[in-house]
Amino acid sequence: MQKFGPTAQELDVLVLGAGPAGATAAACLAPHCRVALVGGRAVHAGPAIGESLPASARTALADLGVWQIFQSEGHLPAWTRQSLWGSDQPSMQDAIFDPHGHGWHLDRPRFDAMLRTLARERGAHLTHPAEVRRLHCAPEGGRYPWHCEMKTADGPWMVRCRFVVDATGRSARVVRQAGAQLQRQDRLVCLHTWVQGGADVPAGSTLIEAAADGWWYSADLPGGTRVIAWHGDGDLASVQGCRTAGDLLERARRTQLIGRHCPPAAQALVPLRAAPANGQWPSQAAGSHWLAVGDASLAFDPLASQGLLHGLVTGQMGALVVREHLGGNMQALPAWNRQLQEVAQAYRDNRARYYAMEQRWPNEPFWQRRSAQQPAGVASAMH
Repeated sequence: MQKFGPTAQELDVLVLGAGPAGATAAACLAPHCRVALVGGRAVHAGPAIGESLPASARTALADLGVWQIFQSEGHLPAWTRQSLWGSDQPSMQDAIFDPHGHGWHLDRPRFDAMLRTLARERGAHLTHPAEVRRLHCAPEGGRYPWHCEMKTADGPWMVRCRFVVDATGRSARVVRQAGAQLQRQDRLVCLHTWVQGGADVPAGSTLIEAAADGWWYSADLPGGTRVIAWHGDGDLASVQGCRTAGDLLERARRTQLIGRHCPPAAQALVPLRAAPANGQWPSQAAGSHWLAVGDASLAFDPLASQGLLHGLVTGQMGALVVREHLGGNMQALPAWNRQLQEVAQAYRDNRARYYAMEQRWPNEPFWQRRSAQQPAGVASAMH
């Protein structure tokens, strides 16, 4: 493998963002060209939100060649999904009736590490963490139009490359630098913490519950813990008034379904955390010498449970598009834009239908806003 030092290096592809989408793209590109995978933050030692992987991910993991490794890493099968949505009576879905089988509740740090290891073993240079100090593209600058200056643990590192893959998540750094506009669907945020799982909770259970001021999610995870998460609009007083993990758990105990699995004795294992959860997509997902994958290409409302799968799939497919482009196919990037636009439209339609199912709080701001976002055909179909 090529050695990288503090002086300027020449690469074919620089992948910015070492999460699942970026690591997958780097792993698929590395056998074919010179690739560096650059992560912007240190690996978090504690639990991480974003741990649901649907059953259909089996195919993506098998295509990557990590299915057997994945099976051996102790991720928890997601057997049941219980929800209170659009009704006061809970409904239950069991994976035994799903033709794909069960999904998983992940040990997210271990999952991410598996994909980064795969990229490195296939020949990608991994620099994680690293701080991008300067990123510049001169489209007429010859074979290596991108110039990137980074600060790493080993000192400054300067790279020139032919192509950049934007896997920077919701920040979409390259997308924005290229002049594309980000469309944000709403102000949804996720307030969350973790508690010790209760013995009365069925193994592999996922809980979803709509409430007047948003919706709740809970799932048991590897290691005997359970995530408690509330999704609401960040500008509303109810969300702004939730300042601690204790506040969050107190609210959770007032719900019908989540409250049963958050007893008074349950204590938060970490302080309250907040993460953006709004749907988001760029006006274009590829341009001159760049392409976006994962959340940078389309960030889902967590209700869709598609974020991680989208990262795996776009990482693999995006890598193929990059190879085609570098090989001289000038239609590869426009085709990627069209494909991502179609995916984003399908996501918006499905999300609108699901939110339209909940009609119990029509005068509450959270639900009024989502009613206003529904396409006319969806709204009329509910009445």
